Amino acid sequence: MLGPPVITDRARRALAPAVALPATLVPAEERQLIGRWAPESGHKAAYLEFTVDGEWHGSDGCNDQSGRWITAAGGTLLATARASTLAFCADSVPIEQWVTTARRAGLDGTALVLLNARGDETARLSP
Repeated sequence: MLGPPVITDRARRALAPAVALPATLVPAEERQLIGRWAPESGHKAAYLEFTVDGEWHGSDGCNDQSGRWITAAGGTLLATARASTLAFCADSVPIEQWVTTARRAGLDGTALVLLNARGDETARLSP
């Protein structure tokens, strides 16, 4: 436990910098993320909200979720999650997974687009 970590190829891939946003997206700045966002499909009660104090709150439709977030240049986004309940609900939306696996956030008009480290779009939300 106290020894240095072993850095594997898998760890290197997981810690590699995220690819840049596609040219079709505008990098989201911290102030633009603040507010409540709704997924374009899924459970009607699902949402993601970023607050000015670096907290995020959300729901998959049945479970409250929350954590911390921070941004950097180029639409970089890093978020962590706290423990949450795991009640089943039909049409749930993986809000926590979306926000914690996102490495870039961009805007497509008014839509918030979250992308993973490989640049794959993982979520699209509306204000």
